[in-house]
Amino acid sequence: MLKKSRVRLVDVAAAAQVSKQTVSRVVNGRQDVAEETRQHVLTVIEQLGYRPSVSARTLCHGRSHTLAVVGSNTGFLATELYQGAAQQAQALGYSLMLRTLANPSAETVEKLLLGLTDMEIDGVLWAIPDADGRSDWINAERLRRIGVPVLFMSTEPRPGISTVSFDNAEGAFVATQALISAGRTRIGHVSGPQGWWVARERIRGWRTALEAAGLPALDAWVEAGDWSPLSGEAAMQRLLNRVPDLDAVFVGNDRMALGALLAAHRRGIPVPQDLAMVGFDNILESACFHPPLTTVIQDKHRHGEHAVLALVREVAALYGEEPPHIELPPLRHQLVQREST
Repeated sequence: MLKKSRVRLVDVAAAAQVSKQTVSRVVNGRQDVAEETRQHVLTVIEQLGYRPSVSARTLCHGRSHTLAVVGSNTGFLATELYQGAAQQAQALGYSLMLRTLANPSAETVEKLLLGLTDMEIDGVLWAIPDADGRSDWINAERLRRIGVPVLFMSTEPRPGISTVSFDNAEGAFVATQALISAGRTRIGHVSGPQGWWVARERIRGWRTALEAAGLPALDAWVEAGDWSPLSGEAAMQRLLNRVPDLDAVFVGNDRMALGALLAAHRRGIPVPQDLAMVGFDNILESACFHPPLTTVIQDKHRHGEHAVLALVREVAALYGEEPPHIELPPLRHQLVQREST
């Protein structure tokens, strides 16, 4: 005979039609619960036979001081984004728990997040990029059922969710403005895949900079790659076939810029004399490209710090606590001027 599955705190919350935090407050004897609600939750607890786990009893007011980070794969551990998040979490007295999800869907996401709340985590950092339908599951009602704060990184803002993201349109504006300042007037763009929100934002920033300068920003002057060097070369070849008299190009990341430089070299187009180029990301290798690549820094370590701080502030608000009194420098892009412009 199969053993009856253990009743979880989230089961009590669902049966009582209250939040997980309310059940946690009742279980831990908190006074900030209406008496009628407290009695209702206690009745449901008795009916279901719920017993808090030993580990849950050790938590002060239902707190674990653990934040979950959800990424696409375990390689996320090595990123500057994760390192910044981990450093800020430690400074605020929190630990991080990494979980991965390769192909998010409404079913797999809800299962993952409810499993995390069963582990008494205090909040979730969602670090999976907003790309190709991977954020279609997001809605305010689903997040409400999860019962802990969820903060999204690199996700298009929408009603009912919390996000901390770089302004990628602003970063693209900085990159394109560098080309305009260098006297270039026919500026194309090799973008990332247009199913990615950050790629669409960088197209928007490129277009805004050109229109502000009174320069053409034609759809025909944009070609998409897939973030890889080979795709950058192919996109640059297509762009030059269609618009051979371009005098500059903004490339949506440095890896594609490596391929774009190769495409120019194969056509005998000298960079920057006849074709100036600006990339994006400032990867370590970009200083060693031929010529060294002018690019835009996006401080991902700082991004991780900002995300954790914002999430901890939401957790503090949920529990009626004083938020951390920390101010971080704003998320801003910085141009790195090198020989490609």
